[in-house]
Amino acid sequence: SARPGHSWPPRRRHRRATPRPPLMPSLRAGRHVALAALVLVCRQACAFYLPGVAPKEYMEGDKVEIKVNKLTSTHTQLPYDYYSLPFCKPKTVFNAVENLGEVLHGSVIHNSPYEVYFGTSSFKVLCRVPTAGDSEAAAGKSAGKKFAKKILEDYRVQLIMDNLPAATKMIQKLPDGQTVTLYDRGFRLGFVGAKELSGTVPGSPYINNHLRFVIKYHRSDAYEGARIVGF
Repeated sequence: SARPGHSWPPRRRHRRATPRPPLMPSLRAGRHVALAALVLVCRQACAFYLPGVAPKEYMEGDKVEIKVNKLTSTHTQLPYDYYSLPFCKPKTVFNAVENLGEVLHGSVIHNSPYEVYFGTSSFKVLCRVPTAGDSEAAAGKSAGKKFAKKILEDYRVQLIMDNLPAATKMIQKLPDGQTVTLYDRGFRLGFVGAKELSGTVPGSPYINNHLRFVIKYHRSDAYEGARIVGF
């Protein structure tokens, strides 16, 4: 039975939905500021210029800088500074990194004593290392041990010319008789003697102390001089 003063069935009470307050103007403004800052950073990053990457034209007789990079090995996976070995050095050794990519890559790039001039071909003895018959025999013996250790660990020397890495040309013969030209980055510091190599003592390290640079370049009517495309 219904109670006095109440109807049956009882009426449901409805609550009025109160509208939510709008977002604070300061929050909206903060979101717009953050978005604008993000777009600004993106525009700045997309327009970043890497110095040293732009092509360079060389005229006859211009000096071509050759830089030295780190020593690398697939056996030890430990890179070393080029001048950690007693190579020939210029009078003043300085850091020759030119762009951000070389820094992020962890490259240790320095100048070198090599003197190469565009359009000219020459041969020059860079320096001489003391041998056992010299007065500085102790220094020469120590240098020989350092080189021998790195040669046995199959280290390669990395050079850079006009922001292009040096590469060693190799011709490989396939089983069907055809030949394929391959390029391996850098050059081997030396090799180990074997029975197959005439004139060598098996197991003894030998250093590659003669370098021959073959520079490839391109000429065009769009610019004066020539651009180096490989070496």
